[in-house]
Amino acid sequence: MHTINFPIRRPRRTPRRTPRRIALVALAMAAIAGCSDPFALKANYANEPFVYSVYGISGSGPANAPAALDLVGRSTVRVDGSLAFDIAFDFDRTGKVLIVPQKLVGAPVSGSRTVYLQRLSGSYESNVLAPTKGWYSDSTVTLVPGEVLGIKLTSASCLYQMSSDLYAKIVVDSVQTGGLIFGRGVVNPNCGFKSFETGIPTK
Repeated sequence: MHTINFPIRRPRRTPRRTPRRIALVALAMAAIAGCSDPFALKANYANEPFVYSVYGISGSGPANAPAALDLVGRSTVRVDGSLAFDIAFDFDRTGKVLIVPQKLVGAPVSGSRTVYLQRLSGSYESNVLAPTKGWYSDSTVTLVPGEVLGIKLTSASCLYQMSSDLYAKIVVDSVQTGGLIFGRGVVNPNCGFKSFETGIPTK
């Protein structure tokens, strides 16, 4: 008579979780959580700084002198019948620089541009992110040298993007005798991105 020996199954030991093992697991989970969302908006273009010098619309500058900014093109332009600009410059009765959105200057044949303005507190350098609230649609703003203006544009270049807005900021650095206005600015060319920091923005 043969005896059949069945293998004895021993219970498996649960591996002990040493402090080092726990730390490695925690690091792995943190790395997974920190991965960027593949569907999140990503900027493709670096922020674009520029300098400008313009006269006021009703000032005593030379004929056909630039008196407006086309922000997407980062260029100063004349205020003529095409009205191909976002904001124009003038002076109020007290001598402050007056920023005038295109719609308040006239209605161009090719369609008006929607411009939102907001005076920003702090220095030009300290304003690294456009605000979410507080924008005023198509209204004038006065500035004195050193004051910073935030600008939000509803841009045709963002027509098929998740956000139709572009953001920019400018500062008036000085006003020369004779009405020549000097300043600086930066445009974020990425639709919906609010950062004004150097390089390709992340927000």
